[in-house]
Amino acid sequence: MLYKFAKKTWFKFPLVLLLIVSFANMSFRMNPTGEVILNAGTIIPLETIGIISSENLTAGQIIDLKVRTDIKVGDKVVIVGGSIAKAQVTIVKQPKGLGKEGFVELQVKSVQTVDGKTVNLSSGSINKSGSDKTGLSIALGIFVCILFLLIKGKNAEIPASYQVDATVSSNVTVNVN
Repeated sequence: MLYKFAKKTWFKFPLVLLLIVSFANMSFRMNPTGEVILNAGTIIPLETIGIISSENLTAGQIIDLKVRTDIKVGDKVVIVGGSIAKAQVTIVKQPKGLGKEGFVELQVKSVQTVDGKTVNLSSGSINKSGSDKTGLSIALGIFVCILFLLIKGKNAEIPASYQVDATVSSNVTVNVN
């Protein structure tokens, strides 16, 4: 008796329709919590805010950089363009006598997401050398006056809006509500 009842078309059609709608709802439903995952290896385009010079830096100092564009996962913004990223001065050398140039190296460290989480960054480093005046210093020191050996090289300068790309170190769950 139950078999004959189930065999009727008016019972099969709604059942099949219900199964299709249920499957579609489970397959394409958005994450209800509004969380997305920013994957490791995602490239974060950054740029310097101002001129960075070896003249006024010390090793370990923190420097601010700016995110160039919005970083999105799907259609959700996880890092807003213009956000501040942090870089650390790893090496700084002042220009010296004999025309030796200055040198500066920065390592990009982190940036914050829209929900305030810190994202560790890697493989983003900037290094610049000043201009070397060793040849000029030695030549003038030998042929003109020994005091020319005291000529210093130029400080290393990273210009404003200098661009560097860093990558996300590990997966980060971001709440985009």
